[in-house]
Formats: sequence, C-alpha cells, structure tokens
Amino acid sequence: MLLGIGMIGVCLLALAVVTDSASAFIQQRELQSIADSIALAGAQGIDIEQYYRTGAGQATRLNSAQVLDIAKTHAVAMTADSEIALTNIEIEPDGTSVLVTLNAPLRLTFFDSLPFDPVTASASARLDYAP
Repeated sequence: MLLGIGMIGVCLLALAVVTDSASAFIQQRELQSIADSIALAGAQGIDIEQYYRTGAGQATRLNSAQVLDIAKTHAVAMTADSEIALTNIEIEPDGTSVLVTLNAPLRLTFFDSLPFDPVTASASARLDYAP
C-alpha cells in the first residue's frame, strides 16, 4: 500500500513537470512569434523619399524613427491579443536591420505557487533589409 501511494505521488509529480514544461515551450514559441512579427512590421519603415528617388537599391535604408514607431505600435497590437505580459521590449534599428528582443515571465500551472523567483523567457528576432 505504501509503495502504491508513493507511486501515485511520483506520477503526479511527473504530470506536473510535463504539463509545466509543455506550457513553457508553448509560451516561448508564442513569444518568438511575436518577436518575429514585430521585426517584420518594423522593416516596413523604409526611407520613402530615397525609395522614390532611386528605387529599391543599395541606397535605400530603413528610417530608424519610423521603424521604432511602426514596431512599437505593432508590439502593442500583438500583446493586446496575447496572454503574454511583456516585461522588456528592445527595438534596435540601425539603418539596414531591425533587432527585437522580448522578455516575459512564464505562467506555470503547478510550479508558480512555489516560493521561487519567476522564470522568464526571452526571444529575439533580427531582420536585415536587403533590396
């Protein structure tokens, strides 16, 4: 009987670990999807005047201010529909690329109630503008 109770305890612990691991994986994948989406949206901020003058060539660059504007607007829109609460959003345009780094705490079903520091997930995406 004691062995049976111990085996049930081990099975319940294994179920909790598997459930929280799967949840963390899904949340990290969603965070990566948001980072990719923000980088793609930010890359739409090309220098329109240069584009109209010369076309999509080597001289066409990303407009950093416009990239930041578009990316931040898209980040707000993406996180409004998501259950992920971002703690840190970094968007770094440099004229030819957009680098997005996101951090968010993981929401775990079983292990959130333990007295540990919250576990965070991070994702980054980089998009290089190449005409």
